[in-house]
Amino acid sequence: MRVLVVNPYPLFPLSHGGRVRSFRLAAGLAQSGAQVDVLFPWTPGQPWRPTRRAGVTLHPHRFAANVLPALLRDRVIPAPVALAAQPYMLGPRRRLHAFDGYDVVQFEFCATARWMGRAPAGARVVYSAHNVEADFWSLGQLRRGPRHAMRRAVAALERRAVRAADLVLVPTRADADRLTELYGPPRRVAVLPQGHDAGEAPPPEAQERLRARERARLGLAADDTAVVFIGGPAAHNREAVAFLERELEPVLGARGQLLVAGQCGGRGAGPARRLGFVEDLRPLFAAADVAVNPVSAGSGQSLKVVEYLAAGVPVVATAAGARGVEGQNGLLTVADRAGFAAAVAAAAERGRGRGPGSAAAPTWRQIGARLYAEMVEIAA
Repeated sequence: MRVLVVNPYPLFPLSHGGRVRSFRLAAGLAQSGAQVDVLFPWTPGQPWRPTRRAGVTLHPHRFAANVLPALLRDRVIPAPVALAAQPYMLGPRRRLHAFDGYDVVQFEFCATARWMGRAPAGARVVYSAHNVEADFWSLGQLRRGPRHAMRRAVAALERRAVRAADLVLVPTRADADRLTELYGPPRRVAVLPQGHDAGEAPPPEAQERLRARERARLGLAADDTAVVFIGGPAAHNREAVAFLERELEPVLGARGQLLVAGQCGGRGAGPARRLGFVEDLRPLFAAADVAVNPVSAGSGQSLKVVEYLAAGVPVVATAAGARGVEGQNGLLTVADRAGFAAAVAAAAERGRGRGPGSAAAPTWRQIGARLYAEMVEIAA
């Protein structure tokens, strides 16, 4: 089984939920025995030439239109619309036809919907939908400009992607139902939830040593309350940081510490401790008393909540933040924003005495095996 994955966005570092899902699905396919190549835009600081990582061959490309989202700003023109403006000329055409003879071409997001009809002859086409884009871009992401026209443009790309695909991948059944409602039933749908790489929980003694070591590294005292939030630079994540800084401090007091990992923290001067991109989140989760996701809007399934829970950290989230996640043996508390800070304080008390984590969600390797089976079916 030879699979080409086409991603319209940079893939590394794995600082965004979308990047993590794209790469982990590809790596899971490779672990299941597929030959997997990923085509994506090159960015400064990343290897210039093809490389191998986790069994996947990475092919960075350098097209002039890669810079369009940065130039146009996605608060005015959605990134899928900006990237769809890339002309299908010699560069993209040549790159796709370098993979003639492949069994499957998987397109991440809907920005390259125009490419789907030009996949190598005989290859099956997969559309990997990370959320319902038409809804995502209707949830306050656009602040200025011709908003309604831009949302229609996103919906047109998404419709084209769904209708061109032999298989549509979605993180939740609700996403599958919504795509069907908007664009009619796809030919085939596979629900592949967000996964994790938490591995087996360490023995309690090892977990306690890791927790003590990481809290000491972060300068946290035994009675400090450590609250963790992670996220990429999307508008809803940045707004969530501002909300947490505004609401948590009065409730948690001087012994509370908000730890923000990822680009959502920006360069703000608020009370949160901004850690920037964190390559390995496991030590940070071990140090946390509670993890949060207070976003006011969202689509798809929240990867950060799945990762929090896989590490065994008590979680407080809004209904939007907990989307697609159920049960979790009492680890997950859903609270509205009015009662969010109080719910965090209560969950932190439980977090201090927690045992090792146990993951209810499947691993990326298990999800990759399910995707491999789906591809074998459509390629038969």
